Amino acid sequence: MKQIVKKTVLDNGITILTDYMPHAYSVAVGVWVPRGSRHEAKDEFGLSHFYEHLVFKGTENRSALEIARAIEDKGGNLEAYTTRQETGFYAQIERSHLPLAIDVIADMLMHPRMDKKEMEKERRVIIEEIHSYDDIPEEIVGDVFNAIHFKGCGIAHSITGNIKQVKALTHKQMLKYKEQVINDIPLLICASGKVNHDELVELCAEKFAQKKVNGTTPTDIYKASNSVKVVQKQDIAQSNLFWGLSFDRSLMDERARCALSLFNVAMGAGMASRLFQKIREDKGLAYSVYSTADVYLDCTDWGISLATEPHQLKTALDLSLAEVHNFLKRGFNKGEYERTKTNILGAMYLGADSPEKRVVRMAEQVLHLGEFFSMEHSEKLINAMPEEEVVETTNKLFSAAKFSAAVIEPAGRKKTELDTNFFN
Repeated sequence: MKQIVKKTVLDNGITILTDYMPHAYSVAVGVWVPRGSRHEAKDEFGLSHFYEHLVFKGTENRSALEIARAIEDKGGNLEAYTTRQETGFYAQIERSHLPLAIDVIADMLMHPRMDKKEMEKERRVIIEEIHSYDDIPEEIVGDVFNAIHFKGCGIAHSITGNIKQVKALTHKQMLKYKEQVINDIPLLICASGKVNHDELVELCAEKFAQKKVNGTTPTDIYKASNSVKVVQKQDIAQSNLFWGLSFDRSLMDERARCALSLFNVAMGAGMASRLFQKIREDKGLAYSVYSTADVYLDCTDWGISLATEPHQLKTALDLSLAEVHNFLKRGFNKGEYERTKTNILGAMYLGADSPEKRVVRMAEQVLHLGEFFSMEHSEKLINAMPEEEVVETTNKLFSAAKFSAAVIEPAGRKKTELDTNFFN
């Protein structure tokens, strides 16, 4: 069934997109603020994430409990998240309660109470959240990679900030951020499900009537470097590795993004992938091994994450490098390309049954790519992509990229040595 997407831009700069699902019983609707951790100044690290937490603590019209009950009492759920690129707030609810969902989210963003006592309580909650991440080496190693690879660029910043930075954030900074959301930063509103576009536009025009747009989306300049960093940590048993690279947006047109997605799935997305089969199934060196790609407005990164015994780290790294080099030299194995295409398309259409997945996909495409691509468009592009073009494009991207590697390993042993030219 053809995807029916409509778009309206309000006079106050709010962009509204709807994705109509005629057979859906629910609707997922959200508001995205195109500001994340990469846009924060040095004295603001962790601010976007803190703000995401604090708007749940009460508004001028609702207490924190009333915010939760408003959606949950209708059987729905209210979610929020912060990334390096944006902050999102969305709800999924039975379709007749769409006006309620819009009212609650608009209330949170346009009328947050920003109570000082609640801010101090939530500061403690966020510090506990950071502690929980610090107990997961796989989380730490990704942040270390970003910090060294994107040094001098906002992508290097941790989303949550560290404990010292969170402790330093002030109530005055939070109030300033609130005013920026209301008066400066253009918002994106998306909905998927059985939603009437004109009804949503009317609701948003009413609920966000005070919204102004005197500014633009904050900007950041992409920078990357060849770097290696090894961090030793107490009370862990495994060595965690993340190595990867990044590409400037000038290299990442629609076809290049498609090629990288196909390469990524073949290399490390799932149990049938090359990395999983070689490093886990054949060699038994790791429980967790996968590849991943992140798309930003101005760049894309790709990398491999794995965890293994410290004495096996170099072997696992060499095997992962060998698999990538083998692909760059020889391309897909027999039958692998068709399986990869059906994998991507199957996953996309499985997600098509979920209004929540569709609305997040739509919002993140607009925020990360600058435009929305329908599922039919994506399917056509993938099916028409020649196998040789994927290999050629991947080689072109890798030849122009800068590589970095980060390791988190147990303390009390000789520190692992890695050269910045590890990929060659």
